[in-house]
Amino acid sequence: MKTYNNSGKVVAEINRFRTMDGKAIVSNTIYDTHSGRPVNQNITVFEPNGKVTTTNVINGKLLP
Repeated sequence: MKTYNNSGKVVAEINRFRTMDGKAIVSNTIYDTHSGRPVNQNITVFEPNGKVTTTNVINGKLLP
């Protein structure tokens, strides 16, 4: 799901999906409104056994 500002530029994006082994992955990306480049991406992985891992990427992105 993408979030737009009043000028129609993408300012944030949230993606959720599941892997074949049952993991749920959520990525939240925030974009610079002037350049459109990713400023921050937060990736959270929820494993079936209850383990949760989080990765933060600044000034870039790992997942689409």
